[in-house]
Amino acid sequence: MHSPAKKKAPFGTRTTAHLFVQRYQEGAWGPGRIEPAAPLALAPLTHALHYGASIFEGFKAHRQPDGTLALFRPLDHLRRLNRSAARMCLPQVDAEGLARRIAELVRTDAAQAPSPPDALYVRPLLFADGAVLGYGTPTSATLIVALVAVPALFKGGVRLRTETHYVRAAPGGTGSAKCAGNYAGALRAQELAHAEGFDEVLWLDAHERRWLEEAGGMNLMLVRGGALSTPPLSDTILAGITRDSLLALARASGLPAEERPISVDPADWRDVSEAFTSGTAAGTAHIREIVHEGRVLFTRSEPGPLARQLGERLERIKFGLEPDPFGWRAPA
Repeated sequence: MHSPAKKKAPFGTRTTAHLFVQRYQEGAWGPGRIEPAAPLALAPLTHALHYGASIFEGFKAHRQPDGTLALFRPLDHLRRLNRSAARMCLPQVDAEGLARRIAELVRTDAAQAPSPPDALYVRPLLFADGAVLGYGTPTSATLIVALVAVPALFKGGVRLRTETHYVRAAPGGTGSAKCAGNYAGALRAQELAHAEGFDEVLWLDAHERRWLEEAGGMNLMLVRGGALSTPPLSDTILAGITRDSLLALARASGLPAEERPISVDPADWRDVSEAFTSGTAAGTAHIREIVHEGRVLFTRSEPGPLARQLGERLERIKFGLEPDPFGWRAPA
């Protein structure tokens, strides 16, 4: 009998001393500025509060051996922010310019960044701020970038169950956008899974309820027949930057890496030797067990060798402990 999942401490409860703030009006972005962190003043009719036009990103700044900070793949995250913005009818940001301002913000609050293995989480938030009850395409928006010192998550591994009732995303929907509503809509299923002793849910496709997609806010990675395997991207799966990094690391190391559908059929799990999740907050998190409709699809008590190898190398690159042949580290 499994014991209930332990209640985790809140992840990220206090920002550093400053924010970056920029506003979009009349078809153009105004000058952004770094200012002291303070509560937001929003009108009761703020568009995002009523209609959900809100997106965000999340990446990290890591303390390097010389004491400086380096951002991990900031441009890739900000380009993904723009893809989310396009889907949600929000204005595009200047990714390169914003990356420079975020680096400035990180330098401003560098003294509040933690030491390894913890990191400084960078949270860009873009939302429609127009005070109008009418439903339509937003014409004004606010961009905020906050910094939060955070620990790594799921250090002891995770236990997952598939979600067979609720759906996270459907074809043609917003599943590949990092929008607030995707996460709010997932909370009920997560709450029920927690009550059953699981750490997260493993989402299935909306049509057949057979194909595995994401695990909570993380991508799913398997080792199958000695190859790294992950579900192919679609408009129902977020294109994870950590996912992409792990695939690149595997291929650069000569390890087979594939993107192929993964079902709940027992035959698909016969040669699965490792399972883990990937995401910015948790990095790589070992999956201890996956349960589908009461049947165990996968179980392993300790992380496997390939997951450990890829996860540790990725962390060493992030923290400047080995060379970065991919150009992923961006100095702050």
